[in-house]
Formats: sequence, C-alpha cells, structure tokens
Amino acid sequence: MKYYNKNTAALIIVVCLICILIGLFLPKNNGNLNNQHFQSRETISVSSPFQTAFKGEKISIIKLDGIINDSASSSLFKDLTSSNSALELITKASKDTNVKGIIIRVNSPGGTVAASQELYKAVINARKKKPVVITMGDIAASGGYYISAAADKIYANPGTLTGSIGVITSYLNFSDLLTKIGVKGVVIKSGAYKDIGNPTRPMTEEERKILQRLLDDTYDQFLTDVSRGRNIPKDKLAKIAQGLIYTGKQAKKVGLVDYLGDYSQAIEYTQKLVKRRFPQLAKKYKNNDIPIEETWRSGSLIDLLIGAIESNINPTVIDKKLLKNYSYSKYQPLWLLE
Repeated sequence: MKYYNKNTAALIIVVCLICILIGLFLPKNNGNLNNQHFQSRETISVSSPFQTAFKGEKISIIKLDGIINDSASSSLFKDLTSSNSALELITKASKDTNVKGIIIRVNSPGGTVAASQELYKAVINARKKKPVVITMGDIAASGGYYISAAADKIYANPGTLTGSIGVITSYLNFSDLLTKIGVKGVVIKSGAYKDIGNPTRPMTEEERKILQRLLDDTYDQFLTDVSRGRNIPKDKLAKIAQGLIYTGKQAKKVGLVDYLGDYSQAIEYTQKLVKRRFPQLAKKYKNNDIPIEETWRSGSLIDLLIGAIESNINPTVIDKKLLKNYSYSKYQPLWLLE
C-alpha cells in the first residue's frame, strides 16, 4: 500500500511539472491593447501564479507581511513578502519606467527602527516618481504605520489596528532572584556604560536617563517623518500619537488614514490616481484598467512548491523566525504592538 501511494504521489508531481512547463512555453500576450482581455483587475488577480511578469505598463502590488527587520531569511528560499524583499521590490518598482503606480499591502505590527526608516525612505523616493498607495490588512501599527505614512494615500479596513506611534525597549531583570539563590553576575568592561541593561544587576538612575534620551530621540525622528509624510503639524501629531492604538475607523477620524476600504477598493483608487498622474494612460486605457502585477506571485517554481508544502504544516507550531525577533537583546528598540 505504501509503495502504491508513493508512486501515485510521484506521478501527480510529474504531471503537475509537465503542465507547468507547457504553460510556461505557451505564447504570451505581448501587451497589445487590441488583445488585452486580461486588462481587468479581476482577470489579472486570479491568473496563474506561474505567469511571467507583465512587460508593459502596469501597477505593481507589493506585500509587506510580518515583523520588520533587517535580518536575512533563515530559509533557503526567498520570502517575497518579508521586509527585506519589500524594500528591494519598492526600489525596483520605483526605477522601472513600466511601473506607473505602486500599491503596498501592509500587514505588520512593527519592527526595528532602522529597517522601518529604510522602507519609509524607499516609499518617499518612489512617491516622487509615481503614485504610491497603502492598503492595510489586519494590522499596520508602529513601524508598519511609519512606512504607511510615506505614501500618497492610505486605505484601511474599519477594523484594522493601526497607529501605535511610539518607541519601546524592554528587558528582564532578575538581579533580586540571583541574590536570593547566591548567584552573582561578573562583567569585565572597558567603559562605564558598556553593560547598560545588564539583567544581573539593578539599573542605575543615570542609565535609565541615557536609555530614555535614546528613545526620546528615536521617537522624535518617528514623529518628524510621520508629520512630513502625512502633512500633519508635529505638535498636533504628538497629541494623537503617544503609542495609542486605533481602529481604522478611529484612525480616519484623527487623520492617520485617508479612506476606509478594502484591498480591491485601494486598487480601484490607484487606477484613477495613476491616470490622473499620467494623462497619456488615461487616454490610452480609457475605461479599461491598467494591468496589475502582484509581485509575490512571481516567485520561482521551487519557491511555490515549497510554499505549498509549508502551507500544510500545523499552524500551531511556533515559528522559529518569530521567536528570534522577539528574543531579548541588550538594547533593541522595537516598534511593536504589545
């Protein structure tokens, strides 16, 4: 019975691979408007993930999913929705003259400071050349909101969790416990503050002030960038920030998002925005949609097969990458929803 099952599985895989190869070598549409039935958003969205990237004018849709950081993927296969990949894709789309607009789907609770700032700058640079629209998923908070603030417009669902404009660092201190059990931490250092945040001894008042100044400066950078991106006076923004979390509906009332709407509505709006920005496209496409490219669908065959296998893994298993991102370090300010 096992022999039969193995051979059946192997046969299915071979047939699938043959079908995929046949599909890859079928004649592709060259982008001629006279034969663009696939122009509509619905057609492009549901097309095969094995399709080659559309070569003509298009709107590029990029996903930013999960914790924002600068660490490389622990997988051999590229995660097309990670913050590193999103940064690469935004930069590439910004330079690509065929890309006439960019949509970024954000679903992130935040992440590290520098990685969020790099993405913010990439969006700002892209915005100078073409429209950039954010569509928020379940959560776009802290670092996720930092990046969103750089776009031309922001769409959020009424129940999206967003905001959380603030900076936090934390660590465990177990010096009292060590004292009780007779254990002492020994540190040899070359500078008075080299072991700041050492969990084996109490934090001094001076060390607390140093860390507070560090976070205050980072928070000021956060406010400055959001104020610039959203065109909200900094003093007004400070009153609605303070680490507060908002639903999409609440965020619209205080000016943190522009529209309440879902993914498809954000695409519709971007179509109009691109046509307004580039009048020649409005004339060329008239009532038709400009083709869209969902970048996470353009991975390699191996990536897609591995993704299909991983989708069957028990979702209750703890993701090692997530654990790594939440691990305590000596000092790592995280913009996270807690």
